[in-house]
Amino acid sequence: MSSMSFKVKDFFNGGPNQADKLVEDATSEALDEPDWALNLDLCDLINADKLSSVELVRGIKKRIVLKSPRVQYLALVLLETLVKNCEKAFSEVAAERVLDEMVRLIDDPQTVVNNRNKALMMIEAWAESTGELRYLPVYEETYKF
Repeated sequence: MSSMSFKVKDFFNGGPNQADKLVEDATSEALDEPDWALNLDLCDLINADKLSSVELVRGIKKRIVLKSPRVQYLALVLLETLVKNCEKAFSEVAAERVLDEMVRLIDDPQTVVNNRNKALMMIEAWAESTGELRYLPVYEETYKF
C-alpha cells in the first residue's frame, strides 16, 4: 500500500482537523517537489464532498504565511491545483481572504522571487478566468501601478 493510501486512510479515521494534517503532508518541508498524487487526491476528496474545501483552504492559508520558501511554494501549488480542479475552491479562496495573504506574501521583501512571481501569476490568471476578481479591492491594490 502506498504512503498516499495511508494518508487518505488516516483522514477517514478522523481526528482533530484532518484537513490541516493533509495540507501539512502536501506542503511538507521534506518534499523536493509537489506531491501531485496527494494534491489530486485532495481535489477528489473535495469534489466527492468527503473533505471540506473551507477547512483545506484555511490550512493552505496557514502554510502560505510561514516563512519557509519551500512550504510557501508548495502551498501555492496546492492552492492552484485546487482552484483548477475543484469548483468549490475558488469561492473559498475569496471567502477565507487567501488573496489578502497572497498580497502580503508579494509585498514582503523577504519573499523569494519565485514565490512572489507564482502568487502574482495566480492572481492574474484568476482575474482573467473570472471577471468577478477584477472588482475585488485586493486585485486592484495588487495591480495598480
